[in-house]
Amino acid sequence: MISRYFLLLLFTLPFIIAAIANLITQYKLSKITRGRFVSWIIIWTSVLIGLIFTESLYNWLFVNNLTVSESLSLFDVVQITAIVMLFYIANRLRQKAEVNERRLRDLHQEISIKLSEKGQR
Repeated sequence: MISRYFLLLLFTLPFIIAAIANLITQYKLSKITRGRFVSWIIIWTSVLIGLIFTESLYNWLFVNNLTVSESLSLFDVVQITAIVMLFYIANRLRQKAEVNERRLRDLHQEISIKLSEKGQR
């Protein structure tokens, strides 16, 4: 039988890899700053490390009587996967909103230049 912890890692790993690959691509294309790149890499790496050590964290919580459940339930796996997926989707939507905002700012600047040139004639 496959471990629920391994299943959790298996379900969430594609989102984490996609997020890191997306960050690397954006950084290489100079769409994000180095500081933002490093901070998001740290966040996604922390999520990955947290998911890798989920089993030992759960065992530690159980041994120290900080949780009642002995192991990760299937509902927990689905719930944590959904949270990681939503975090990935929210991050992608934020990136797209920034691109649209940049595009709108550039269009506004271009319209302002054209209108000022038209007024000078």
